[in-house]
Amino acid sequence: MSNFTDFISGGGSLPVNIALTKSQTWVPPVDGTICIHVVGAGGGGRATTSFAGYSGGGGGYCKKNSLAVTTSSSFTVVIGAGGDGNSGGYGDDGGNTTVSGTGLTSTLTANGGTRGDNSPAPGGTAANGDVNYTGQSGGFYGGGGVRVNGTLSATVTQNKGGDCDSLGDPSLSGYGYLVGGSGGESGENGGGGANGGFLAGGGSISDNSTTLVISGGAGGVGGGGGFCDNSSSAYAKGGPGGNGIVIIQYLPA
Repeated sequence: MSNFTDFISGGGSLPVNIALTKSQTWVPPVDGTICIHVVGAGGGGRATTSFAGYSGGGGGYCKKNSLAVTTSSSFTVVIGAGGDGNSGGYGDDGGNTTVSGTGLTSTLTANGGTRGDNSPAPGGTAANGDVNYTGQSGGFYGGGGVRVNGTLSATVTQNKGGDCDSLGDPSLSGYGYLVGGSGGESGENGGGGANGGFLAGGGSISDNSTTLVISGGAGGVGGGGGFCDNSSSAYAKGGPGGNGIVIIQYLPA
């Protein structure tokens, strides 16, 4: 998985981060208290020849602060797929990520970001967690990031993809917190459209190639894909949104 360690062992027998990147039934490996982070998938960026379009929205974020579990507990996890950045047109919406199971009275839901279109693409909403944040809307210069603290601006405002609003080394995630990366840089004539980091949006790109396929930057996990403008629609492709994820963290006793 891009820019994140799938499994980081903690002290003793308890894992710190368990990253679920595929839909599955998850059973706790040990008894304890867990925190559940749910991230929706990012929307795909638009491709156009008219210099008018937007990048995909970031996925929603839902968090269950703490839940007591045992090895007899069971959870159904559905991971949303990132929206594709289609050639010469609109992208696709990101998929929804959900968690249901033992001890949860309602399904934890982080919806996917909206596809890049003719206006800023809304980020995905979230519901039923102790914390619920809507993803950042995709802008002209890049895809939306994931708002794990709710402090990120509602729409991408810088000249690149949206950063995660808990910015730092993702390997420092743990014990109820997530840390994400930076948005991909935007650019012109092959000099940009960089991919986003973990929980961050991909950068946009503008070019005039009629011989090479030019693509917006891909969103990192949960991030929206970057917008692409090129002089030939046959060679323009929006960046794909990042897939969703569920991260489960055992909390200290």
